Amino acid sequence: MSRNRLLASASVVALGLVAAGGAVAQDLKPTSGETVFFRGWQYKTDIVQSNVDRYNSELDGKVDYATVTGDYPAIMETNLIAGAELDILYANPSQAARYYDGGWVLPAESLPNIDEIKADMYPNILDAWTYKGELTGLSYFVSTRGVMHVNLKQYGELGYTDADFPATWDELYDQLYEIRDKGVEQPYLPHWLSEWYGISWGFVFEVMNRGGDFADPETHQPTLDTSEGGPAWATLEDWKRIFNDGLVPEEVLTYNESAYIDAYASGRYVFSPQQLYDLETFNRPDRSQIAGEASLLPYQGQSWGLLDSAVYLMTSRERDEAHTDDVKKFASWYGFKDQNGEIFVGQRWMQESMLFSGYKSVMESEATAERMKGALARPGDVEAVLGVYAETPYPKGIWNVVWSEEFNSWLREELQAFILDDGDIGDMLESINEKITELNAKYGI
Repeated sequence: MSRNRLLASASVVALGLVAAGGAVAQDLKPTSGETVFFRGWQYKTDIVQSNVDRYNSELDGKVDYATVTGDYPAIMETNLIAGAELDILYANPSQAARYYDGGWVLPAESLPNIDEIKADMYPNILDAWTYKGELTGLSYFVSTRGVMHVNLKQYGELGYTDADFPATWDELYDQLYEIRDKGVEQPYLPHWLSEWYGISWGFVFEVMNRGGDFADPETHQPTLDTSEGGPAWATLEDWKRIFNDGLVPEEVLTYNESAYIDAYASGRYVFSPQQLYDLETFNRPDRSQIAGEASLLPYQGQSWGLLDSAVYLMTSRERDEAHTDDVKKFASWYGFKDQNGEIFVGQRWMQESMLFSGYKSVMESEATAERMKGALARPGDVEAVLGVYAETPYPKGIWNVVWSEEFNSWLREELQAFILDDGDIGDMLESINEKITELNAKYGI
């Protein structure tokens, strides 16, 4: 899907409509007495643990939760190959596709309430999480990574207003030089962090925002335009320019996400592409120096960022039937509805972190509408958030394919070297198409 439209969601969220009640809750109490091993990346682990504690306490569960640090996709794949004690894990759609082809995934299709789950999902989200005809996992979050955040405090002090907001990447880069001339030496914090979803994703979403693409969404054959002046060429040309001219901090190439968020929360930068949900983070006085002044560039004909999402996957490791049933019960409880028929975890993530959900009943609730209003700097930002979200592209051609993680790892290393070594644009772009061709050949695509 080249554009993921959530306008139906946007309208109902803005109006604060309340979704209809769900079906009668199913029996989610475990029976096998076996431990269910649940693993995820590092994000608000205290909340995750308290969710797990509630399940264990109220339903006599034996769920063991732990956090994985480091190169998450590679570590998870190693565990899956080894048949380690792993029953449920976080995964992005690209990881889910690879794990599915490895035979390590128990698809959500196996859940007894799958029809109810699918009925509550937005069609485009269901499509993004479906691989080879099967829903891979249940909703963790949906967001836009690469929303262009703007520090209104600095922006206003420099003499700018909303009327001056850049509408495109070209306009943004031009304005960075204006801002530098006004005395802000480094006005921009680019999405070049060292995480596996860092600089490579930053390149992907900027190229797509400019109208380019990387691979056909169905055949996965390379489609990147390598011509001078094309979307990819313009992206790398601007990257070289702002780096060589010193408009961005070189240390961003070494940042993990925590450092990246902290850097922008310091108030030092005017613009930075960040997670949509971190508008809430940057507007919290206990977390940010720009609380009440953290806004975003609205959609004005060009998208910003890409659709970032994650699911809860069940593994297919060898277990007896009763144990597997307990895995399904916890997955359903955590990834959909609890024993009371409420989407407890999904609703809690919205309230705690403004994490969007793939479920209509979460997104279309009055509580969600009120939560968004309370998390943003200005009332008008609700409309801006929904407008950007509705136009967010999804790189299906390079994500819903078995080689996605290999390609992403390679692209991250190549782009880091390109920036630091002042690489050749043409060579870099040609190598991307060549790499995709090589990976298709490797996997017989």
